[in-house]
Amino acid sequence: MFGYRKSLPCAAAVAASLVVTSCAAISAPAGGGPGIEFGATAEEYRDAFDEIEPIHLYAQTPGPQGSFVSDKMEVYYDAVTEWSGGKVTFEIFYANAIAGATEIDDALGDGRTDIDGFAPANQPAEYPAVNTLINASFLGDMSPLAGILQSHAWLLESAYATDEVAQEFEDNDMHLLMPSYNGGGMALLCTDEARTLDQLRGRQIAAAGRTQGAQISGLGAIPVSASYSELYESLQRGVVDCTATSIQNAVLGGYLDITPEVIIEPEAGFALTFGSVALNQNRWERLPLLVRQLLFDRLDVFLETNIRTAWEAMVQGVHTIQNAGGTISDFAPDARDRLRTVNAEQLETLKNSTALEDAASSLTQWSDTADRWSVLVRELGYDESMTYTEFADFYDDEAVDLGPYVDAVFDEILLAHRPTAPQDDA
Repeated sequence: MFGYRKSLPCAAAVAASLVVTSCAAISAPAGGGPGIEFGATAEEYRDAFDEIEPIHLYAQTPGPQGSFVSDKMEVYYDAVTEWSGGKVTFEIFYANAIAGATEIDDALGDGRTDIDGFAPANQPAEYPAVNTLINASFLGDMSPLAGILQSHAWLLESAYATDEVAQEFEDNDMHLLMPSYNGGGMALLCTDEARTLDQLRGRQIAAAGRTQGAQISGLGAIPVSASYSELYESLQRGVVDCTATSIQNAVLGGYLDITPEVIIEPEAGFALTFGSVALNQNRWERLPLLVRQLLFDRLDVFLETNIRTAWEAMVQGVHTIQNAGGTISDFAPDARDRLRTVNAEQLETLKNSTALEDAASSLTQWSDTADRWSVLVRELGYDESMTYTEFADFYDDEAVDLGPYVDAVFDEILLAHRPTAPQDDA
């Protein structure tokens, strides 16, 4: 599944891009040593590692071994170890054994962990620029196949293009390796039908973040806070009527059987959340260039595994909903129109964000990027009209070839940020 891709040369990639971006890569001055060309085979990488001393990295995942939230990291670490000929190894601490969700950045910054996934949505005050992008994430498509591809790409490109995002991580002694990844579009999961404004009015809905709260209030419902650990019981006891989250999170939380009335609106979505992959800054800078390049190049495995894991969770979730006698539907026209209006108001509010030097320009750029990736994903042949129920009947490991998409993400976004030796910089 995870063969290596041959990428377009830099000049050709820019010529093929829908927008022109710089081909200058981020320099990597401290670790030093020889590098390798992008597109090198596994054998070429292993040969290049002959002169590299063994390197051991401490890593962490948010869930148990083999779980939906851990497997993307595990598969990625295994790929790096394999391609290094066993020279780069990882000691993995599962289920946030070193640092909890709101302490991961501290653990990365002080070196308790070397590499980890981090959710900046948990700390909006400390990461206001990243959270401005998170709050604008409803700009993307929420469909099950094309939607998750579009959201990964436009959020990744927008995060890279926003200097304040990388600066927030750097200020906390982290190197941002993968600025954005997510678990799919956001859904409204309810114990009873909640498609219309009348049905939504007065409902207590668990929400995450300022924008989700504003969206739910705009629909006439009441946004409430409920921790992940308390959400199942809150839904079961009727303290909370609905929750706005991804199907993947609902599968992990085990509450789909009590929230089987699900609304996923492709044309007017809720703000989603995303994670970032980061390393301790000092550790990153001291790694040999070849190691940094390998960590970067094997992000293809991370990206594909994360998307396929989200799809597997979607399939499982749809079957759970069906077995519980539930439905997956769109909003009724009155609720859809209201949410569109609320989203437009939220965009205007975000244009006044003080976390960005020119928030209005950033919001315009992000919107354009989301639109461009909708077109590009469609041109690559990925279905944007498939419903979640249709997708659950359609999907298996062989149903979707992600190769063209992963190539496009590297060519259009990632390659401009690949580590190089200083003398190779443009």
